[in-house]
Order: sequence, then structure tokens, then C-alpha cells
Amino acid sequence: THRPLRRADRALSRDEALAVLDDAPFATVATVDEDGMPYNVPLSFARRGDTLYFHSTREGGLKADCFRRDIRACATAGTGVRVFFEDGDFSTSYRSAMAFGRMREVDDPAEFKHALVALCMKLVPAHKHDIGHAMEMEGPNTAVWALDIDELTGKARPLPASVDTS
Repeated sequence: THRPLRRADRALSRDEALAVLDDAPFATVATVDEDGMPYNVPLSFARRGDTLYFHSTREGGLKADCFRRDIRACATAGTGVRVFFEDGDFSTSYRSAMAFGRMREVDDPAEFKHALVALCMKLVPAHKHDIGHAMEMEGPNTAVWALDIDELTGKARPLPASVDTS
């Protein structure tokens, strides 16, 4: 369990935090390397239920090594970031979500396929008719990782109505 938000008035509901994840173009996924050094990598992702899906090459690299060594991870995403000036001060409006959970490599063929379709539909929906061919070509070289969400938090600061948006 993580500590409560300092600004509880900015807390998002679970559904609102899930909506931030759905709207975000990418998330940064934090883990640690074998020496305990923080490792945080930006990744494209898609959500299905309480799971976030990421893809990589089968070869993996440091990211996959970290996920295998210590499955604990945190994915953070944000949307609507805007700096504004109000009452003599600069501030930022935003919506953010943090998903804490455990990583696993997806080996189930059906889940693997559904995850890749979800990724493609989020990232390149105009090419939905090309997904099958792309999976045939690249599927054998692709790994899919899942972050099963154990805890989810969200926070937002809306743009004040008094701020001129023109």
C-alpha cells in the first residue's frame, strides 16, 4: 500500500484513472536493474481490464531482464498537461495515473494475440485491416509483457475557468 495523496482534493476515481491510462499515448514503466538502480522506460501500451500490455522484441534487453528479475513495477501516464499563469503564479493542469503491479511475460497464444490487437487498435486504428498480416510477419519476433494492476491511483488539476485559453 502506498501513502495517501497529499492533495486528496485532486484524487481521481478508479474509473477516471483508467480513463487517463486509456487516453495516454505512452507510459513510463519503472523497475530496478540488477544493482538496484532505478530503471524507467517510456513504452507504448494498451489496457484490457486490469492489465496493461507492452510489446518488445523477443531478444528483450535490459527492460526484459529487469522484468524477469523483479516482477514489481509501476507504470505512470499523464494527459492534458498545460502550463498556465494565474494570479501572478505559474502552475500546471494535468491528469495522471499510476498503476502498481507485477510484470509477466505473456505466453498464452490467445492473450498474446488480444494484447497485440489492442496495442494496434490504440496506436494505429486506421490500419486495423493490416493487423493480421503484421502479426504473421512480426509475431515470432515479438514479446508481450503484461502489468497486472494491484493498485491504481490517479490525480488531476483541471485548468481553472478563469484562465484564458485563446
